[in-house]
Formats: sequence, C-alpha cells, structure tokens
Amino acid sequence: MSSSLVSTAPNAAIPIPSSASRLANLIVDPVSAFRGIAQASPWALAFLAAISVRFGSLFVFYQPAITPLKLVGGLAFQVTSVLPQLLVASALVWVVAKMRRLDVGWSATFSIVTHTYVAYTIATIAVASFAGAVLPDSTDIDLRSPPFTNLASLVAGRGDLTQRIFAELDIRSVYAIVLLWLGLRAAAPGAPRSAIARVIATVAAIRLGGVVVVQAMR
Repeated sequence: MSSSLVSTAPNAAIPIPSSASRLANLIVDPVSAFRGIAQASPWALAFLAAISVRFGSLFVFYQPAITPLKLVGGLAFQVTSVLPQLLVASALVWVVAKMRRLDVGWSATFSIVTHTYVAYTIATIAVASFAGAVLPDSTDIDLRSPPFTNLASLVAGRGDLTQRIFAELDIRSVYAIVLLWLGLRAAAPGAPRSAIARVIATVAAIRLGGVVVVQAMR
C-alpha cells in the first residue's frame, strides 16, 4: 500500500540551492546554480566573491605595495566600479525582458547577472593566468582583454572601431550569454525558448551598439 502511494504521489519539490552552492555550481554545474532563482535570489555572496576575485587578482598580477590605506581604498574602488556595472546590466536585461513579455523579477535578474559576472571574472583570470604561463615574461597581460579570448588581433591596424568590435567577439562573452540563458530559463521556466533568445539577442545588440557609439565619439 505504502509503495503504491509513493509511486503515485507528486514529485517532491526540488531543494533550492544555498548561496554557497550556487557559487560552487557556477563552474561545475551551471544548471543547478540557477535552480529556483526566482524563489530565492541571493546576490550578496556572489557580489563579495566578485570583489574578492578582482581585488585578489590585482595582487597576483601586479604585486603592488600593500598599506592599510591602499587596502581600504582598493576595496572601495572595486565596490564603486563593479556595483554600477551590475546595476546597469541588470536594468538592461530586466527592461528588455519586460518588453519581450518575459516574466522575470528584478531580484532574480540582479542575482542572475551578478552570478554571471562572477563566472566571467573567474574565466578572465583563468585565461590571463594561462597566457602569463605560456607567453614570454615581457608580454603585457591586459586583464580587461587577455590574450586568446577575442578576434581583435586579426584586424590589427584596421582602425580602433573595427578592433573594438572584434574585441567584443569574445569567448568570455559567449560563456556569459550561455549563463544568462540558463539563468533566465530557470527564472521563467514556462517561457518559450524563442522569447529568451530574443531577450539575449536584444541585450547583445544594445551592448554592441553602445560600444560602436562610444568608440565613434572618441
């Protein structure tokens, strides 16, 4: 009798991951990282992780002199530079999602974008570390655009605008798009995939258009 009841009972609710589990799963199991993101949308731990990874990478790559004042100032700079980026990116995704009639809340959107940013930052540092290991010591590694990540080198000397556009064709951006897709799918599981694809395509187009406008105004 009990076995019959178990077999016919509805599936138990899938447990929602903790903030720490979401962070760990970003790399090993990104689908699980965004599970239940609409019901529980943590962002504080992911934000702290992004700040810590960015700040720690500066000491690894540039080895600056450390003083208490520089430490506090450096942390403050990271917070004031990263938080506005996350807010603007989240606002863009959220507004586009509303325009495309995708039912995703603000808190879920901000959490998705913040976690995506953490993964993007880790990927950047991983590629930069690899480049530093295989390239000559005299090579200058730019953490904003490390070697082997984009196609800008293929159009060297063809103008700053062309190079900037090709720099946007970045493997890290593809990685971020995949994570954004998984996050929006988890936040709006009932939405058609075409709607999510339109949101991502619109966001990517707006970003690329902004890059072109800013570069053209210089």
